[in-house]
Amino acid sequence: MDLSLELSAVGHMVETVSGAEEIGNCELVVIAVADDQLEATVEQLTAFSRRGQMFLHTSLSHGIQVMDPLETSGAIVMAAHPLGADRWVVASTDELGETIVGLLVGELGGSTIRVEDAQRIQLAAAVTYMGYIRTLVQDAEIFLDGFIGDGEATGEIVQGAADRFVPMPKLDDLMGQYASIEDPGRQRLFRDLSRRQAEISRAQDIELWAIQKEDRG
Repeated sequence: MDLSLELSAVGHMVETVSGAEEIGNCELVVIAVADDQLEATVEQLTAFSRRGQMFLHTSLSHGIQVMDPLETSGAIVMAAHPLGADRWVVASTDELGETIVGLLVGELGGSTIRVEDAQRIQLAAAVTYMGYIRTLVQDAEIFLDGFIGDGEATGEIVQGAADRFVPMPKLDDLMGQYASIEDPGRQRLFRDLSRRQAEISRAQDIELWAIQKEDRG
């Protein structure tokens, strides 16, 4: 999600700046840079910030502490990252920042979620973990379409399976399925997913089998 486009769509005047020295007349500065560039960018902006100016970063991994240099200079600092169409992870250092970021998110039709700074890396891991679903779905479609030969039908079957409960096979059947998979990467993932599903459903025999397969490489 491009926050500048979203803010523009709800009536805010948005301007892209090419250097920190150009932020002087901006009421709100949105810092949308790569995580490994955020700290240095904050330092650069601090030299040109003014008291009462608002700054908001969009990183999920970084909390509000990375904005300390700007806050010390008298700026109002906030953070906001979209988790979906209507959920935003936000942070601020005071009630004023909390109110402002809440109003901004509200303008965009969203609601706010707060997590401790120390939990943000775990939250980022959860989002990355969630993103692997797309890779798994695409690979499942390729795997299944090798037998069906109809991309549209295959897509509908895979998407339908994601919305319904598919029971785990008995161990003997699962072992046979595992052995039949020719692609090494797909076979490895099949084993790992079987183990995770077994952990969740407490199927100890399958979990043990998967561990043994993993140990043997």
